[in-house]
Amino acid sequence: MQKLLSRIQLAVKLICSISIALMAAVVFIQVVNRNVFDSSFKWVEELSTMCMVCITFLGAALATSLNAHTRIELFVNLLPGQLPKIVFALGDLICALFCVSLIFYCWPLIMQNLHTMSPAMKLPLAINYIVFAFSMLLSAVYLVLRLVSRFHGDASNNGLKKEDK
Repeated sequence: MQKLLSRIQLAVKLICSISIALMAAVVFIQVVNRNVFDSSFKWVEELSTMCMVCITFLGAALATSLNAHTRIELFVNLLPGQLPKIVFALGDLICALFCVSLIFYCWPLIMQNLHTMSPAMKLPLAINYIVFAFSMLLSAVYLVLRLVSRFHGDASNNGLKKEDK
């Protein structure tokens, strides 16, 4: 399971990196094309939007896997005994349930937009929603793993290998 999650994490990093590079290159070419040649490509906005969706939501899942989301721990760490562990576990559980509920509510949007094509690139608009749902699924999996590791594993690494942190 850990090997599979590490490979998924690597794939997400690769997709995010490619999306950032592709979006930067395409937008740069579009700016040059507009200012120098007084013309533009119709598909650039759609492609850059799809890249931004990938960067945003897959990046959020990646941040969840690395426990890199910002949170204020000062007051929680001041609690006595096992209470901080319980509060963090409760937070992970609530976030995982929220991710699952987002997947549930995203499903009709995926089905509704499966055959709706983008005007310029002729790609299904459901791609954006599929990326979102997949990102929420990954986030939920990582949150549940972190929740389990808080009570049954090494809580210091939150269910991840040391080199993944």
